[in-house]
Amino acid sequence: MEIDDLAQSYKEKSDDQLLRLALDPSDLTDEARLALSAELHTRGIDNPSQMAAFRLEEERSKEEQSKQIGHLGVYHRFGLGRLRFCKFDYKFDSESGLEQFVTTVFVVLLWLPLIPIGTYRIQRRRAFFSTPITVLERLPLNWEQVLTVWVVTMGALLVVIWVFKLLPRILYR
Repeated sequence: MEIDDLAQSYKEKSDDQLLRLALDPSDLTDEARLALSAELHTRGIDNPSQMAAFRLEEERSKEEQSKQIGHLGVYHRFGLGRLRFCKFDYKFDSESGLEQFVTTVFVVLLWLPLIPIGTYRIQRRRAFFSTPITVLERLPLNWEQVLTVWVVTMGALLVVIWVFKLLPRILYR
């Protein structure tokens, strides 16, 4: 791409898009860096303090995004969706009624946890019915928790299969 094409492309971008590009100029070619610098200067947003403030805001935004679990639940008649399983490192504060624990979110099929997609430290108010959860932090995938969920699921499946194989023998004696 020639520098004129890059300059035109940058003119069509928003200030935030340009600032995101400027956060990591090492990914750009020399011509792209030159065109970006010229466009930032033309718009008056090439001030180092503006760049530092934008960098901080982007880091905050990424941190908040990493904490988002999204909507959990089963969406399809085949039990396809995302659910959280297990409570590790459980803590309960009886004064505030808040509980904190580490849980792992799985992709489920036929309501069975298949693929772990994230481990989170969660906080919520203890109640009989489910209350909204607050993600305190995203953690590295907790493989101990993942294996525990898989082993319990496999054990439950084996029991169900065994019962269904044994049930006809008992009923038709």
